[in-house]
Amino acid sequence: ARPQLMGEPEEAREVVERLVGLSDLVKCSDEDIAWLYGEDADLETVLRSWLGAGAAVVVVTRGKHGSEVATASGLRFTKTPGDVAVVDTVGAGDSFMGGIIDAMWGMGLRGADARETLRTLPEEQVRAIIDRASAVSDVTVSRKGANPPWAHELA
Repeated sequence: ARPQLMGEPEEAREVVERLVGLSDLVKCSDEDIAWLYGEDADLETVLRSWLGAGAAVVVVTRGKHGSEVATASGLRFTKTPGDVAVVDTVGAGDSFMGGIIDAMWGMGLRGADARETLRTLPEEQVRAIIDRASAVSDVTVSRKGANPPWAHELA
């Protein structure tokens, strides 16, 4: 969420919920949810709502608390972050999403042909995607600047 660009949360929420309904995979932060729904927003309620709207996978990053993952097929888990000395959090969320895209691309999960597959991904694939995203983000926050890793750094 970009409050400076999106107006009031109530107006933005309507747009975000419409876009969630059109999306296969949604990634946001706990701070985004707090801005959209209020500081006391129930994460479980938001996850169920977004999955019910049509998203196949919803991932909520929670900074040093890792990420929450929920899928339309009923999978739900928390990914704890690696043991990383955090130097700079700039780019953490973007690199996490880049890691998701990289993992999905490597699994052939891209384009309209993958839409139905995303709805029934086996747990090991979902976990592999989130593991890759976490690894990319862990490297990014371990150094100054929004400086994501090269592929050879993740091998």
